Amino acid sequence: MPVPSLHLEQNERVLLVLRRHWFVLLRESMVVLFMIFLGIMLFSVKRIWYGIIDPVIFDSIVAFLLSLYALLMLALAFAIWITYRLDVWIITTKRVIDIDQRGLFNREVSEFLVANIQDITTEVPTMIMTLFDFGNMTIQTAGHKNFVVREIPHLEKAKKIILECSRGAQT
Repeated sequence: MPVPSLHLEQNERVLLVLRRHWFVLLRESMVVLFMIFLGIMLFSVKRIWYGIIDPVIFDSIVAFLLSLYALLMLALAFAIWITYRLDVWIITTKRVIDIDQRGLFNREVSEFLVANIQDITTEVPTMIMTLFDFGNMTIQTAGHKNFVVREIPHLEKAKKIILECSRGAQT
């Protein structure tokens, strides 16, 4: 079972679990790596300040600020990983469950029956998404809001599975 708290109905089974593409995690991690590199570069030019400020006091301040900066970068990397890992779509034979992790302590869980699916739209807006085979999917349901899942891998495969389940549930 992909999610321990997921309760399946009788004769319901999980067909597909979708998370964002690994490229999304890489893209967001590059920001953290750039900020770490920037911190290292700022730390390496501390000798310039030795002529202005007493080195003993300055080194203590720099050590504290560098520790604080490292802690913030670690917390940012942790938040990126948690958001990536816990933001998931689960497609079962009877329903689609959208678990949207919006921050460390903010989660929205929505679900709808596959029998209510009216339309599925896929979008691959960039060249990178085309090369790495991922994109966005919008599912329109009868009487409900549109459900959007962004940057998922194997878009057409997921669409095919959802449409097959929807057709099977409607008959």
